[in-house]
Amino acid sequence: MYDLVVIGAGPAGETGAIRAAQLGLKVALVDKRADLGGTCLNVGCIPTKALLESAKMWTKLQHAEKFGFTLDNVAFHWDKIQARKDKIVDEQRKGLRFLMKKNKIDVYKGTARFVTATTLEVTEGTTSQKIETRHTLIATGSEVRPLPFATINGKAVHSSDTILSIDKIPKTLAVIGGGVVGMEFASLFGRFGAQVTVIELLNQILPFEDEACVKELTRHLERNQQVKIETGVKVESLEDLGSSCRVKLTGQEPRAFEVVLVAIGRRPVVGELGLEKVGVQKQGEFITVDAHYRTTVPSIFAVGDVIATPALAHTASAEAIHAVEIIAGKHPHVINYEANPSAVYTYPEVASIGKTEKKLKEAGIAYKASQFPFAPLAKAKIEDTTEGFIKILHEPTHGELLGVHIVGARATELIGEFALGKILETTVEEIAHTIHPHPTISETVMEAAHAALGSAIHM
Repeated sequence: MYDLVVIGAGPAGETGAIRAAQLGLKVALVDKRADLGGTCLNVGCIPTKALLESAKMWTKLQHAEKFGFTLDNVAFHWDKIQARKDKIVDEQRKGLRFLMKKNKIDVYKGTARFVTATTLEVTEGTTSQKIETRHTLIATGSEVRPLPFATINGKAVHSSDTILSIDKIPKTLAVIGGGVVGMEFASLFGRFGAQVTVIELLNQILPFEDEACVKELTRHLERNQQVKIETGVKVESLEDLGSSCRVKLTGQEPRAFEVVLVAIGRRPVVGELGLEKVGVQKQGEFITVDAHYRTTVPSIFAVGDVIATPALAHTASAEAIHAVEIIAGKHPHVINYEANPSAVYTYPEVASIGKTEKKLKEAGIAYKASQFPFAPLAKAKIEDTTEGFIKILHEPTHGELLGVHIVGARATELIGEFALGKILETTVEEIAHTIHPHPTISETVMEAAHAALGSAIHM
């Protein structure tokens, strides 16, 4: 009998299992993949960011003259870039296997299904076994949402899973979907020389991000990265021609692309669990949970992409830690999603916490907005990363942070300071008077806070 069985070995599952083991629980971890790490490690966050880092390096090399270098016949080798990505993923997989062994977590390979609320059947091929547990944590994550008329074949038509292993940079690429996944791949392939067209149904790419940040990102993508962005358009049909695809948008003539990436979102993986058999309720596609991630069956918890919270790896991990601490009898604070950072690894990066101006206006919340660009900073000039800005939205009387939106180099790192500030109920005045090292990109945080007080030093 286990104290906890975790279903799913992605960021939420492996984090929850380790934390539970640290708290003295007897833990098992079940996953149907050959390797631990879930989507994030195997076909998501980690391999994508490894490729994006190579794209960043390639951009630097192409502008080596700015730094005083002359590089003759500079070229990239896609096979070696792929090999580096694969090595990083493999090293992380080994690390996870070590952590499971270190924490005495039993790992089962197979598909888990509820027999009762406290009994799970784990099936791999034709072999099944039953395991008993006092509690279960569902962390099965999500899968690529298909486009009904586009069959993914990993050749001319790709998903975010398959395009990670593409054998060459396509000459032309259509990205259907301008969300986080679509835009990261658009920025990646655009920097490696592909002619990229992003096709988005809504009127804005990255629809949950600040409009001004998205406008700045769009400007940079279109001007410097061979990315064309078309919003407010619908894909009517997609014809796979074998070595290319023909895409028809409503009201337009069909266009040919060497490769199409379908990136219209993801959906929770819950169909194989047998939830209805034990009475775990759902609302739409998502499992219903309370503020502590307990489902309608008291011994069963659910976190990550299977519940209706932001579908982000770091969010899922935080939820898993909270859930297992509840299971272990602790009393953790409820997660504050206003301090939950969003991070988009395009170039330039986009990151945020809290509300956008649009959301504040819709809610009738009074606010002040201030903005500080990266361009005046000496360190930004030194690193040749002067694009973008930090925008702070704050409460007018006391200076409470209501939202922070960053577009620019290191945005996904800088947002962490504001996330901590939000948790600690920091004011813009306190941030402005926190000494930041010089010269650094992080000085922009201090300068943006000074701007909020009407006292920007270097602008």
